[in-house]
Formats: sequence, structure tokens, C-alpha cells
Amino acid sequence: MTEKLLFKYISGQANKKEIEVVREWSSVSEQRKGELLTLKNIWILTGLDNEIDEQKKENEIRRIMARIRELTIKDQRTKTRTLWLKYAAIAFFLVGLSGSIGYFISSSRNNILPDTGFTEIITPNGERSNVVLPDGSLVNLNAGSVLKFVPSFSADEREVSLQGEAFFQVEHDASRPFIVKTGNLKIKVLGTSFNVSNYLEDSSITTFLENGKIQVQVEDDYFVLKPSEALKYDKVTGKSSKLEVPDKHFSDWTRGQLTVKGETIEKLAKKLERRFNIQVVFGDEEVKKHMYTGSIKDNNIDIVLEALEFASSLKYKQEDDVVFLYSK
Repeated sequence: MTEKLLFKYISGQANKKEIEVVREWSSVSEQRKGELLTLKNIWILTGLDNEIDEQKKENEIRRIMARIRELTIKDQRTKTRTLWLKYAAIAFFLVGLSGSIGYFISSSRNNILPDTGFTEIITPNGERSNVVLPDGSLVNLNAGSVLKFVPSFSADEREVSLQGEAFFQVEHDASRPFIVKTGNLKIKVLGTSFNVSNYLEDSSITTFLENGKIQVQVEDDYFVLKPSEALKYDKVTGKSSKLEVPDKHFSDWTRGQLTVKGETIEKLAKKLERRFNIQVVFGDEEVKKHMYTGSIKDNNIDIVLEALEFASSLKYKQEDDVVFLYSK
């Protein structure tokens, strides 16, 4: 595998044979698949039909090239330096030429649904993404999440769909409401910041409003949330309830903080698996009942595990990407 071939693949310049070579190379490990997907996501974002500062474009392309270098097996920095300048120039031209380049690039990995024109931004486990939408709204995507939207919003509304967790900072536009669809919920805003969490394995969907005002539709029921209020929808019973959340802990993850409020280690383990791309295995049934409340920086799995062990009567053992938890 070479830097040149990887760059041609993510920038949409590779032919069928080259695409097959890259896909075969990425199929060797989940890490390669994840890295390649991340690179394509970054490239899609630089090609959306919205105004992006030229300096930001340059920084993104430099970041892409740096990550590709980390993926390649052979060190060819000196040999390929001239080629990289050439391909970077081509990249600038393509991005500036057409906002539809995002569609062209992602179609080979089905990030775009051809019949609908939707773009999918996929954030794999172990990673987080910052997305700039066509209207300038910002979205923080948590690990294991998928955001889907049309690159050019309609004249009447701005609609996205979410599976997983995201924090939205929506640009105000009174004439075009911003709509988030997730499970049975439809969230409507004009300009605000709020968190939405809806993972497939979770038993509930939670929407937390940090600033502004939102309306949440659950089938035929409507709820209006004020700042520091949350709506919890139970997927099993179909019931919804409003909560007062003065400490804003639902959005702590956007600040690199893992916060739990009376959660069992069994539930917390799901968050750790997504955040650090690991597998948690329970050595006994008793350990699943351990309860936790607290907050800790989530940038290092070792520190998190040591804190859990120190705070309770469990012990852990880590073997590569698998963490075993036991009662002491």
C-alpha cells in the first residue's frame, strides 16, 4: 500500500482495480477499516456545498495526508514529497470546483444513498467527530454514531437523522426550522444547543436542552423543553417524562468528561466500549451490580479503569482490546 493510492481512493480518483486493492488492504483489520472510514468522512466534510475558509481546507488536507502517512507500511516520505504537493493541488481544485464532490467521493463506500442524495457521517467506536453542516451549524458526534442529511438543505427546513449520540449547536434561522429525527422522536428547533442520545442497545432516548428552546414530538404528543430540561422516552413502554437537569451532565462528553449518575457497571461498560473501542467481559454476575456516580476525564482507558477499581470492590485485567471485570 502506498500514500499515493490511498489518497487517490479517498479523493475519488482511483479506478476500479485500485479501489479493490484498497478495500482488500483495509479488510485485514478493524483498525484499518476504521481509519479509512475516518479519512473518507473528513474528506466528505471538506467537499460539502457550503462556505469553508480556505485556511481550514488546507489544514484538513494536511491532516488527511498526515494520517495517511501513518497508515502506509513503507516510509516513502522523500520519494513522494513532490507527488503529495501535486495531489494536494488537485484536491484544492476539486473541492473548490464543485460542492457535489462529497457525493462523488463517498458513493463507493455507500456513505451516500444514491436514490436520495443523503450524506452519512459515520463515527466508529473509539473516535469522535466534529461536523460542520451546510448551514454552518456544528455537530459533535460521539463514538458509534451515524448522522445522515442532504448536503443542501431545503428552502423550508433543515433536517438530519441521528443514530447514536450528538450535541448540536444550531445556527438561528427563523424561516427554516432545524429538525432532528431519531427513533420515535422528532426534535424541532430554530437556533439552540442540545444533546440527543439514542443508541440501538439503549432502552431509552434522551434529549437534553442546554440553551434556547426546542419542541419534541413523540408520535402524537408534543413537549416543549426549556434550558436544563431533558426528555426521556422509554422504548419499551412508549412513555415520555421530563426531567430537571441543572448540572448539564448529559453533554459532559463533549468536554472530554465521563459522567455517570447512579449507573451499574453493566450499563457503564457500554459507554466504555464505544468510547475506547474495546470489549468488556464480566467474570461473574456479581460485578454487574456495582453502582457508580461521579465524573472523570475520558481520554485514557487505563486511568478510568484504575479509578473504577479504586472506587469499588472490583478488579480488572486487560488483554489487548478486551477488558475483564471481576468482583474482588
